[in-house]
Amino acid sequence: MAGSVTKKAARGTLMVRGRVNLAMALVGIAGFLPAIPLVLGFLGSWHPAFDSMSHFRLHFAAAMVVAGLVLLASPTWRTNGMLMIVLAAFAGGVTLWPAWQAGRAVAAHGEAGARYRLIQLNLRFDNPRPETVIGMLTRERPDLVTLEEVSARWVAHLADALQNEFPYRLVCPTHSYLGGIALLSRHPLRYGPDACRRADRFVTAAVELDGRAIQIAAVHLGWPWPFGQDRQVARLVPTLARMDDDALLAGDFNAAPWSRTVRAIAQAGELSLGPWAGPSYLDRRLPAWLRPLAGLPIDHAMSKGIVTIDDVRRLDFVGSDHLPLMVKFHLEASGNLPPADASLASLSQ
Repeated sequence: MAGSVTKKAARGTLMVRGRVNLAMALVGIAGFLPAIPLVLGFLGSWHPAFDSMSHFRLHFAAAMVVAGLVLLASPTWRTNGMLMIVLAAFAGGVTLWPAWQAGRAVAAHGEAGARYRLIQLNLRFDNPRPETVIGMLTRERPDLVTLEEVSARWVAHLADALQNEFPYRLVCPTHSYLGGIALLSRHPLRYGPDACRRADRFVTAAVELDGRAIQIAAVHLGWPWPFGQDRQVARLVPTLARMDDDALLAGDFNAAPWSRTVRAIAQAGELSLGPWAGPSYLDRRLPAWLRPLAGLPIDHAMSKGIVTIDDVRRLDFVGSDHLPLMVKFHLEASGNLPPADASLASLSQ
């Protein structure tokens, strides 16, 4: 009788061990799978499909760390767990190093030089809280505003509530229900007949700041491959190459700051990417506590010439699936308004 009990106990122990080993194997496989797109994401210059994977690099790395920590509990899988954690940590460190360096530079420089402010925001075409956006813009009183997904209803809201706040405007509509892009300014704007690249969702103008002028531009890139973002960037390269020597570009890039897409935009325009602000796209379908963790940093600001970005910070939720970015910048030296066949911008143009 005692022998029978012992055999049953042994069989039970073997079953438990077998299930544990099976669970660890499944965790090991699940933890290894993110390593494939994680590694391929570093090859974005080879194919836009790999660049699409790069946007989620930190998500893949986090999944591998979680799996690796679980595997550390098993002597059989401990080595695999350590390798996963090391690979994920290396990928995360390489990715976040520029952000850490930029943060140190901002901390060392402070905001002493910041004189002007720009707010960048993808409005969300069907945002149910336009009064929150308008209240934020009225309260923050930035010098410049770059907006995306400016649908027909948003054009009406902007005209009704913000005409006095931002008397100089340029709105470029598109045929899409998502809406176009817009520039709002407290300072005089000048623009020519090619100010709107509607098909590529790009708008640009010269803005006069205390007698000096810089080029201000906004862009809204489409979704990454296979949705045509790479083709849009290719079409924009000649336009970016012709940007003025002193310029500020902001927008919804639909691309992470470490991606090939963002590097291509910066290289084409000889622009420098401003400090990273953290996740600016927060999926509204997720629970509130999970949105910041699963969010993506896809809204950016870039500059060149006399324009120096001092700081970029996220503002509070305003009803969109994007957070507003507050971009603080200053001008290093004097400049002159470029000659242009242009007139003061208005909402009706």
